[in-house]
Amino acid sequence: MPIDLSLLIPEIAACGLALAVLGADLIWPRLGGRRLGIMTAVGAAAILLVAFLRRDAVGVTLGGLFIADAYAGFFRLIFLAAVLLVALMSADFVEREVRRPGEYYTLLLFSTTGFMLMAAAGDLMTLYLGLELGTISLYPLAGYLKREPRSGEAGLKFMIIGAASSATLLYGISLIYGTLGTTVFADLRRSLFEASRSIGGGWAVPDSALALGMAFVIAGFSFKMVAVPFHMWAPDVYHGAPTPVTAYLSVASKCAGFAVVGRVFLGPLLATAPQWALVLAGLSFASMFYGNLVAIPQTNIKRMLAYSGIAQAGYLLVGFAAVTPLGAASTLFYLLQYTFTNIGAFTVVTVVAQATGREDIAGYSGLSRRSPALGFALLLLLLSLGGIPPLAGFWAKLYVFAAGIGAGLWWLVTLGVLTTVISLYYYLMVIKQAYIFDPVDTSPIPIPRPAALTLLICTAAILVLAYPQPVLSLAEKAVRMFFVR
Repeated sequence: MPIDLSLLIPEIAACGLALAVLGADLIWPRLGGRRLGIMTAVGAAAILLVAFLRRDAVGVTLGGLFIADAYAGFFRLIFLAAVLLVALMSADFVEREVRRPGEYYTLLLFSTTGFMLMAAAGDLMTLYLGLELGTISLYPLAGYLKREPRSGEAGLKFMIIGAASSATLLYGISLIYGTLGTTVFADLRRSLFEASRSIGGGWAVPDSALALGMAFVIAGFSFKMVAVPFHMWAPDVYHGAPTPVTAYLSVASKCAGFAVVGRVFLGPLLATAPQWALVLAGLSFASMFYGNLVAIPQTNIKRMLAYSGIAQAGYLLVGFAAVTPLGAASTLFYLLQYTFTNIGAFTVVTVVAQATGREDIAGYSGLSRRSPALGFALLLLLLSLGGIPPLAGFWAKLYVFAAGIGAGLWWLVTLGVLTTVISLYYYLMVIKQAYIFDPVDTSPIPIPRPAALTLLICTAAILVLAYPQPVLSLAEKAVRMFFVR
């Protein structure tokens, strides 16, 4: 099979940009974090444009290890948009806090490259290597503030839990390989459909070792998705890591987890859908219930958003648990709008923390009077996270719940609706602080230009995605191939 490296142009370009940023910092150390951040954002925007223009370039290369298709292309756009926005929102933070900014942006770009490789993996080992590249790059970023004990603790916890989740995933992969004799997705899919036909048709797990391997793989991916009960690292890491890193981690790691769940379980393991779909539904139930309830008493906004992210993982899992084209497409649309919404929310947190030195929710009192633009952006972003119409978050939940109902998951959708109502309580508590309470300090909060541009892009995105049909059509095209037997 010939090697067509043109299919890897976005991944190669992301690596090239990472090396260019690192080299620029070494050669011109006075460039500073702001200029390097803008350089990273402009480079990511260029790669994003190339990836979008080449979205119809499909094929298989590297002996079947890399698959360029509409599914990988959709996640490329998400990861590149995430690193673009985070590079922008990081510019002023890096200018003040980071001595060697080139390293910071290089790690972000290498992580993005790893996650893009995961979404396009054609076998389990390529997927694992992409996961390691994407995750190992994040460990030093979580502990980047060396003088902050909280940041060091976050980096250490993230590394230990990440290593445990990787080992869990690798053990599951070894069991699948030992059972079926291959790690290539196309061969796995063929073997499982043949096995299901040999035992009387239908979809079933033909071997107990395979079932155990699937359980370990789900557990390994659940750490990345931040699904209960594999969520334990998220609140402490989100709280202790630098806020721009938390913003990237909250969306990129989650999107990577869902990308590989779709690639593996809707692809080669589709023949065993009744078994793993029930497990995903259970994870969804636990995540929605636990995440929303524990978010209510939080007083630190980063911890609140961490538990909110756990709950959002539960909503996202409804789509994959439905095992239908609409369910999978709805999850992809949900991930795209969540990327803009969550990064926008963390941008507000970054700007407020820089101006006030506070991350507690009480520190947002009177925000709408100290910075009307910041307060309005926070209002839109939190309402979108809560699923209030007509914002993008509402349509994302509507389509996911519709897919759940279509698959007969009434009990799961009912819990989803109830917990959505619960989530409005803690989102509205922050909005209440910003709009009803009087400010303790009446001085204006300045918004740095890169952060202002990030907020403009994020708020515009959730308003544009309030008309979801074009993006949903792209998502449906991306997942259609999985359901052709």
